[in-house]
Amino acid sequence: MEWLKGISDICSYLSIIGTLLAVAFKGAAYLRRMNEKIDRLEGYSHNDYMNTLKLTIMSEEIPLEERLIAGEKYVQEGGNGAIKAKYRLLQEEYEKRNGGYQHG
Repeated sequence: MEWLKGISDICSYLSIIGTLLAVAFKGAAYLRRMNEKIDRLEGYSHNDYMNTLKLTIMSEEIPLEERLIAGEKYVQEGGNGAIKAKYRLLQEEYEKRNGGYQHG
């Protein structure tokens, strides 16, 4: 009868281990989903930041110096295309007006 109790104890331990593993896998899946959501939110945040920089660069109401600072940040973040071209035009405009642009 002692061996039967030993087998019963082993089965109980295996059941507990199985339950713990199931909980761990569920926790890992939850963390993976949370990480994916965080990555997605970071992407949205970066897009919002880039769009804010674009709007700043293109806005005629904002002082030229602020638009140039936004342009620098836009280019540093990998921005390209028409907005970068506009930034270059703003640099030229500033240089014509003030004899050069140096920020930093």
